[in-house]
Order: sequence, then C-alpha cells, then structure tokens
Amino acid sequence: MHLTALAACQKEATPAAPAQAPQQAVAPTSGESLIREPVAAQSQPAQAIQTKTVGNDTIHLTKAKVVGQILNVEFVAVPPKAPDGKYDYFAGSSHKLADFDYIDKTTSKKITLLQDENGKYMADPINNTHHKEIRIPGSTRHPLTISLKFPAPPETSPTITIDFPNIGSFESVPVSR
Repeated sequence: MHLTALAACQKEATPAAPAQAPQQAVAPTSGESLIREPVAAQSQPAQAIQTKTVGNDTIHLTKAKVVGQILNVEFVAVPPKAPDGKYDYFAGSSHKLADFDYIDKTTSKKITLLQDENGKYMADPINNTHHKEIRIPGSTRHPLTISLKFPAPPETSPTITIDFPNIGSFESVPVSR
C-alpha cells in the first residue's frame, strides 16, 4: 500500500512539471519589461561619465574608448522636459569641429579630431552645409548622440580632458581600452 501511495504521488508530480510551462510563458512578459528598461536608461544621466548643463539643455559624456589607434568619444545632448513629461526643443547650437580637442594629461599635448584623406572631420552629425561644425538643431525634441574620433592617447594616459566648444571641459575622463 505504501508503494501504491508513492506511485500515486509520483503520478501527481508528473503533471506538476507541465505547470512550469505557464511560468515560462510569464518569463517573456518580464523580458519585455527588461527590454523597455534600457530604452529609458539611455536618457538617464546615471550612464554618463560626466555631465554639463547649458541653459536648460544637458550634455552627457557617455564614452571615451580606444579601439585600435582611435579614441571614440560619445556625447548625448538631452533637451529639457516639458511639463507633460515629453522632451521640449533644444535651444539650438553650433560647435566648430576645429575647436574639439582633448588634452593628454601625461604628455600635456592638445590633440584635435581626426580627418579623412579629404579633410572631412571624423564626427557625426556634421552640419551638411559647411562640414565644419556640429549643429544641435533647435527643432530637435529627442536626445541626440554626438560621435567624435581622435587619435588614441598612449596607454600610459589613463585620463584625458575633453574640450567641447561652447559647453566646457570634461576633466579627468577615464579612457577605457
């Protein structure tokens, strides 16, 4: 009789295994919420290495990483939020590419943006009219990523100071490799 009772318990336990299938069905729902989190996190200053505020606009330095012989730097310009919680318009600004640079703390040298063989700066987004500046249009109502490429600092330089024209200096920025 005890064996029959154990066999009956085992039979009941077997149907319990398919009950895990609905739990797996719940997992995609929680996965969906995880997918939404990174989108919201892109505008969060917590991801920023450093932040500058100019008027109501905010500039986040989000990346300073060497790949090969190139230092890739990224900023995210974030417009202010309107009372309804949506993004408002940027104030609008232009920044000359010739004025972007970084200072290597180890060598005390000023390093300017890379240019291709035609003299075009390695940056994005570049103003299509002059190809000499980055323009943050006043009509933009969403965060805007600004990408810059510089010659890489030597491996002996763990930090640099990045100059963003009309915004300011981002001091002692750690360089990742």
